[in-house]
Amino acid sequence: MNLKEKIAAANDQAVNELIDANPVWVDILPAGEVIEGLEPNMILHSGPPIEYADMVPLHKRGMVSGALFEGLAKNEAEAVAKLENGEIKISSALDHNTVGAGTGIITSSVAMMVVENKKTGIRAATFPAEGPFQGGLCGWGLYTEEIAANLRYMKNELFPVMRELIHQRGGLPLKPILAEGMQMGDENHTRQTAADLLFIKQIIPDLLHMNIDKVTLLKVMDYIVQTPRFFHCYGQGASMSALLSAKGTPYSTMTVAFGGNGVEYGIKIAGMGDEWFTAPAMMMKGRYTSSQYSEKDQLPWIGDSCVVECAGLGGLAAAASPIVCNLRGLKLKDAIALTREMQEICISSNHNYPIPNLDFDFLPSGVDIRKVLKTGISPEIHGGMFNHEGGLIGAGSARVPMMCFEKALKAFAVKYRD
Repeated sequence: MNLKEKIAAANDQAVNELIDANPVWVDILPAGEVIEGLEPNMILHSGPPIEYADMVPLHKRGMVSGALFEGLAKNEAEAVAKLENGEIKISSALDHNTVGAGTGIITSSVAMMVVENKKTGIRAATFPAEGPFQGGLCGWGLYTEEIAANLRYMKNELFPVMRELIHQRGGLPLKPILAEGMQMGDENHTRQTAADLLFIKQIIPDLLHMNIDKVTLLKVMDYIVQTPRFFHCYGQGASMSALLSAKGTPYSTMTVAFGGNGVEYGIKIAGMGDEWFTAPAMMMKGRYTSSQYSEKDQLPWIGDSCVVECAGLGGLAAAASPIVCNLRGLKLKDAIALTREMQEICISSNHNYPIPNLDFDFLPSGVDIRKVLKTGISPEIHGGMFNHEGGLIGAGSARVPMMCFEKALKAFAVKYRD
């Protein structure tokens, strides 16, 4: 086969890993037991690799917060010193089998939701929502005694019950929830309202049949029911387990990772292993929560939750959720047009996700760097807008920088030159 034929065959193989993936929630385990390569003195972060000195203040604070929570330092000054001299290691979440949503602060003792792609046996781990209150360590990079106590409470009181539940039922398939949720108005990045309800419908009856005391039962139920966007971590885990299954496919030009750290935004390509291709992190466009905010208050893109777009959800599924697009002042026809545009840069379509607003046509799947550069169309990604201090100040979208694709194709050409 010539190079063009090899790429076509590889892309067909890679995109079918996304389409045929069977993600199932199977366990809850400490990060140190399930994240490959995570060391006890290591803290993970979102986006491409970056040195502590080069991080935005929000990420620096997250690193210090992680060190304090994990007991790697006694105080902030000691944490900073150890981060600067390398005694505390720093690593990108997407260089492991996990996802760094928001700030993506993950340490070895944090409890993680484990999603296994039953087709390949590959597992991805994602940190759960930290309850109904705003703020937290993993996604927001915050540390207080209350936040630390809440994480311990979740790990020691709530999660043993949920772990027993998921073991008793032999796992919870996630693809049916994603598929039905997207027929009910979710795009599974900014919005998981339907998925939350579908998840609750399956889990609560099993929970009620467990032999546990009423006080514990109500605590677990309150956590599941009252936590906004509870399903978000599962959507990321499902996406990551599928993308990891496609990663390493020789000759494939399909993207397998998206993420930003507030300084740079980066992508990975199936045929290029763990090599990053980066550009300056972009700003989001959308609606702010208050008129007091403007672009000067907004941090450039930070977070890895856009792996869901890489897997064909989120911004690529805009047509499924016009209510999300309405947050940016768009209409239904605009949401449909966005997904139709994304079809131009994807390898295939995913028959698991028929969308009513597309006349039950299927969602695009598998972003191809060659098609991005040929058409000049970059992937649409949804997300929340952080301010420089870490608060959420709005919701909107952005386009992956074209420079990422240009760098990727140049490196691909060198590696696979005939």
